[in-house]
Amino acid sequence: MERPCTMTWWRVRPGNEAEFLDTAHRLADVLMRLPNPPGGLTLVQSVDDEAVFETLGWFHGQQDLEAMRQNDDARTLLERLVTLCSEFRPTAHRVVYSTAGP
Repeated sequence: MERPCTMTWWRVRPGNEAEFLDTAHRLADVLMRLPNPPGGLTLVQSVDDEAVFETLGWFHGQQDLEAMRQNDDARTLLERLVTLCSEFRPTAHRVVYSTAGP
């Protein structure tokens, strides 16, 4: 079964790294408390450029992804992440194969 997935590339403004990480953790806490939480959330940081992060979140179905997008707390935290960055590139995908999660 294909699952929707979000991937975002973030370039954090200098001096905002700690707040970015704190906000990302707060967002993860909100998402994991949703009635149908994501199947997985991942945040990685580039070893070549410490200002660059990437996030990956996969959902059990499109309705779960839409519920996340409509959640007021999640939207507020996502908007805060954007303001902490000089650049970001969100993309949407489908998970067609993974060895992670159920």
